[in-house]
Amino acid sequence: MREALELILLKVSQKPDIDKGDLAKASRLIIKSVCEGLEITRAGIWLYNDSQSHIQCRLLIDKGNDLEDESLALSRDDFPHYFSALDSERTIAANDAMTHPATFEFADVYLAPLHINSMLDVPIRHRGKMIGIICCEHQGPAREWTPDELVFAATLADLYGRAISANERALYEAKLIEANQTLENNVKARTAELQAALSTLEQAQEKLVESEKMAALGNLVAGIAHEVNTPLGIALTSVSNCRDELTSIYRDFENETLTEQGFKDFKHICMEGLNLAESSLNRAANLIQDFKRTSADQTSLEVEKFALDDYIPRICNPLKPMLKKEHIELSIDVTPDLNIVTCPGIIAQLLTNLISNAQRHAFNASCTNQRNHVNVVCKRCDKGILISVSDNGKGIPASLHKKVFEPFYTTARDEGGTGLGLNIFYNLVTQKLKGEIELVSSPDEGTTISVIIPADQ
Repeated sequence: MREALELILLKVSQKPDIDKGDLAKASRLIIKSVCEGLEITRAGIWLYNDSQSHIQCRLLIDKGNDLEDESLALSRDDFPHYFSALDSERTIAANDAMTHPATFEFADVYLAPLHINSMLDVPIRHRGKMIGIICCEHQGPAREWTPDELVFAATLADLYGRAISANERALYEAKLIEANQTLENNVKARTAELQAALSTLEQAQEKLVESEKMAALGNLVAGIAHEVNTPLGIALTSVSNCRDELTSIYRDFENETLTEQGFKDFKHICMEGLNLAESSLNRAANLIQDFKRTSADQTSLEVEKFALDDYIPRICNPLKPMLKKEHIELSIDVTPDLNIVTCPGIIAQLLTNLISNAQRHAFNASCTNQRNHVNVVCKRCDKGILISVSDNGKGIPASLHKKVFEPFYTTARDEGGTGLGLNIFYNLVTQKLKGEIELVSSPDEGTTISVIIPADQ
């Protein structure tokens, strides 16, 4: 090959525009180099459509007329001989373009008006497939294309194929960066939510410790872990799998083996994984929100003075149908004219909690009592007002007396119990009502839970 052509090829191959991914700059560099090396003023890049029924001009430079065009297109139906020659995927060297079997169809509509007498079309290949041509057009007397010129033009066509690969890599990299950024943002958002929830949980833990009645901090953490670890484990596995998929697809991208289907599969897997992680984190957040209720800091009821002998029956009577269904009798004994200044909503909640807890846990098939009974008593005492709920059920062993007030402790987890009922009750009494709790119970002797609260709050 002539030294001048070799120098042009060397210069072009060393240009960063070829491998930067900017296909527009690479295209202009290659076409200008074609014109320089072949000493022509008109050349262009033409690419097939998907069905190869048309070939579209992506860049046409006409130095003689100071023109750049990207609007031309040729149809297989209009120029069958030309497309048949292109189908051979070989270089078309039309020294006399007016009569050459591949280009004579252009004589009247294209060649003669533009004074083009010689054409050189070299295939552009990408990943082993012909995707278009570089068309070199000589304006002036017919010329014979030399072997050096054929090799020169073909080499530039290969460099264009390299530029396409660089462009694809840049696009894939941009998509990967976007996907990675989206994944990171989602993880950060979910992590922030979890950290906020954990912060709330820590505050609730501090209040439990300050109450002096909840010394089992280790059991508390174990209970939380038991309930929250499962969804967190699922979320962690999902995010880890998405990270592995990202690593795999980036490896394919670097090795230039990444396919469109592979990228679609990656998107599908990551979307499923992120959806699973999101639902699991939401589940964990909901569990933590439930636990947050144990601090009872969300109860914002107004304080008022009301009569307990009127209020307590109104709260307990609606529960009688529920108890009757379980063959449990409910009796209410309240001292007449017993008034209190406090939050009536809290009194209602603690009574409902204790009666529901007795209905759920106090009686089972092992109980020998012929009549299941729950008794509510309210009366004045030295420290204020005493409210107690007692049953004649199976009782609670002494070893569990403190444990029943701990969060997440339950003997009915298989039946959907969360273990938060008595813990919520405990915090309502100790933190909101500033009261005291007493538990009296033994196996087969029933259970009595008593609450002593100040009469004026």
